[in-house]
Formats: sequence, structure tokens, C-alpha cells
Amino acid sequence: MLKTSYLNQRLNFISRKREHLWRNVWNIGVILAFGQMAFVIYFLSSNLLELAYRTPQATGMIVLLPGVTVSFETLPYIIAALTLVLLTHEFAHAIASLTDGIPVKSSGLFFALVFPGAFVELDEEKLETSTLPTKLRVFASGSSANIAAWLLVSLLLVNFSTSISFAYQESSGILVSGIVDADSTRSGLRRWDVIYAIDGHPIDGVDELSKYMSGLRAGTVVSVKTDRGVVNVETKPHPQNSSRALLGIYPFKYYKPALSLLPKELPYHMYWTEYWSSALLLWIAIFNMLPMYPLDGGKIVDSLVSSRSKSAARIVKIGLSSVFIGIVGLNMALSIFNFGFIRI
Repeated sequence: MLKTSYLNQRLNFISRKREHLWRNVWNIGVILAFGQMAFVIYFLSSNLLELAYRTPQATGMIVLLPGVTVSFETLPYIIAALTLVLLTHEFAHAIASLTDGIPVKSSGLFFALVFPGAFVELDEEKLETSTLPTKLRVFASGSSANIAAWLLVSLLLVNFSTSISFAYQESSGILVSGIVDADSTRSGLRRWDVIYAIDGHPIDGVDELSKYMSGLRAGTVVSVKTDRGVVNVETKPHPQNSSRALLGIYPFKYYKPALSLLPKELPYHMYWTEYWSSALLLWIAIFNMLPMYPLDGGKIVDSLVSSRSKSAARIVKIGLSSVFIGIVGLNMALSIFNFGFIRI
């Protein structure tokens, strides 16, 4: 854990610029937080019923555990995504607090096991005695910042080709992002090969590959033109249709580097980093608004109730937390029962 006074100074500087604008932003965040809270309650409750009745609409839920539910292949993208989630979330809490005159005791960076991130330590005593609108703005700010970051990352993801056009251009061919089995490796194809043509037929992209392979039968030997030369590959049967042929690779659209020093596999890593960032920014922001302690949603409800009655707030906090811990736990338990041990 690294505490830094420089970061405190920068957060103070940011919060002091256009304070009125920041306060309006966090007011919008409060409205958004109640919408997120309503949605996550509805989603988890309805999904629990879907899981119980095993309908096709049921959504599986997992806890992200490196090496257990998260493969080591996916782990770097998850780490990058969680780092973005934590940075936007914690810094938003700090800026919202400072805008309303709540001091930040300390801030900095941390590295826990394989997960880097950031933290801010607010003056809890002053926050506890602050007005209800201030508390709501501070508690809602983290998730609302995550939603704003999700919108930005999703925009980049939807326009992926355009977003990397400063360094990479769309080009004919596909990138071999992975090998399904060892047979493909022995045949000559390797990870990060670029495939330009099969049997002399140009392969412009993933759709063109799928279309061409659908006309072949499993066991056919094809001549594959790559950036390393021509290799012969015996096609494999599709798991769901044994007569349909597969190359035994995981294809990805090829983007040609504008400069020779740029790695050809970088767009693949950028795409999946953006994908997981988009997914985790959204769902962590929404989940964080569950009205159970110590999530921000629980703090918002506690602030609302305690402004009326401190004794009632304690009862509500324990009751809601118990109910929603049960709902989340049942969602996860039924997910394992219905879908098995999910691994990403």
C-alpha cells in the first residue's frame, strides 16, 4: 500500500474546480443510484425465480476467483478491468467528499495479491455528522462514476476498429488467437499466425472463414496461407455437427499494424480488456447499489432511515442485509446447481 500526499493534492485541486458543476453531477448520480437499486433488486429477485424453475432466461452468477472460476488466460483482462473499476470508483468518492467539504485523510495505490487498485480514506466522523444530501452524493458517486466509465468504454468497444485506427488498420485475414488442440499445432498452425487464404480462397475475416468452412467436410486437408508461409491442416469435426469441418483455432479479426514495431496481437488484448472493463464496470456499479451493508446501496438506505430514527436504522440495516445476502447466496447456489462450476 502506497499513500501519497501528491494524490491528495490533485484530488483537492480537481474538486475545487467548478464545484457547482461537480455538485450537480453527483446530484444526478443520486437519482441514478436509486434507479440502479431498483433494477438490481428486480434482477436478482426475478433471476432467482428463473433459476429455481430452470428457464432459458436464467443467468448464472459466479465469484471471480483467480485460477478457480477465472482462467489464467482471462485473468490479465480481469485485473485491468478491476483496476479501472477501483480507480474511477474511489476517486469519485474522494472528489464528491471534497466538493462537499468532507476531508480526505489519505489516498494512494495498493497491490493485493494480483490485483492493483486505489483507495481513499474519508473523514468518517465529519461524514457521519454531515447533511443527508451530502451523504447521498458521496455514497452514490462511486457507482455513478463507474456507469459513466462504462458508457465511455462501451462506446470504444462498439467502435473498436475506429478507436484503434491511429495505430492499426482493418485488413484482410484473421489472427489465430488460440489453438483448440495439439493436433493443430503439429499441423503447423501456431498462436498469433495471420491466415490470409485457404486453398487459394481469400479469407477477409471471421465471417468469411465460417462461411468457407461450412462447405467442407471434416477430415479434409486444406492449404492455409499464413504470414509464415503455407501450411497444410487436416480439418476437425464440429462438436455439434460431426460432418462440419473446423480448423481447430480461435479466430480474431486481423488488424494490420501501422508501424512494424507494433505487435500484431495487441488489438486482441485491447479488445478483451475493453470487453471485460465494460462488463465489470456496469455490473459492479449495479451490484454495489444493493441495499445491504457495507455496499454503498446499504449506506444510502441507512442514511435515509437514520435521518429519521437511529434505532430504526439499525433494525433496517440488519434486516435488509440478511435478506439480500440470502438472495445473492441462493442465486449463486442455484447457478452452480443449474450450470455447474462456471469458468471464464
